Amino acid sequence: MPRAVCIINVAHEGPGLIGELLLQRGYAVELVQAWQGERLPDDLGSADLLVVMGGPMGVADIGRPETPWLGPVAALLRRRLAAGWPNLGICLGCQLIAHAAGAVVAPMRDASGQRVREVGWGSLQVHAEADACVRGLPTQMEVLHWHGDACALPAGAVLLASTAACPVQMFRVGRSIGLQFHPEVDGATAALWASEDADFVVATNGPDGVAKLQAASPAAAERTHGLRLRLLSQALDAVLG
Repeated sequence: MPRAVCIINVAHEGPGLIGELLLQRGYAVELVQAWQGERLPDDLGSADLLVVMGGPMGVADIGRPETPWLGPVAALLRRRLAAGWPNLGICLGCQLIAHAAGAVVAPMRDASGQRVREVGWGSLQVHAEADACVRGLPTQMEVLHWHGDACALPAGAVLLASTAACPVQMFRVGRSIGLQFHPEVDGATAALWASEDADFVVATNGPDGVAKLQAASPAAAERTHGLRLRLLSQALDAVLG
């Protein structure tokens, strides 16, 4: 049975819909709680998938004592990219794939140099003719955004989706795909995140941001479920071959 190892960087950011789809495909899904010091896999092969989930830390935290696992995760991704083995990265995971592929990851800023963040349900521009993994999807989708850093497009990668604030929202490089947004999250999880990450939400969306996001998330997750499912299914088709 092929394995899918999911690297977890914070307690409340699990694989969600990705895990469900992998189980349906016959994968043994293993969670590695890297933030708790659990050991990274050293025996994953070409038939196995590495999934790196999100978290509040960033590429700039590689090497810091508070996040000792980030450097080894980046090194593991670098080896797998070089071998052409499949990887999927969500949010922080997307940034780590980009970093491992040699691209710059940095805080988002506007033309005046002010920090920019994207938090909440919002639009995504899909470059539907760029690659088979997004073909047939609408050119505009609603997804959950939750980030303040962004990556440049790695050399040789195909750009798959964008927003005005973050030009690289999804890319494919070889058998690896990075998604800056969160198609895996249901409404209850989005509401939980709003509580767990309240300071970040308020800094982006104002003092009533948490309440508004929690109120909006159940309906938003329901109406977007079909397209999010299709997007993730096609992404998995692409990386798993």
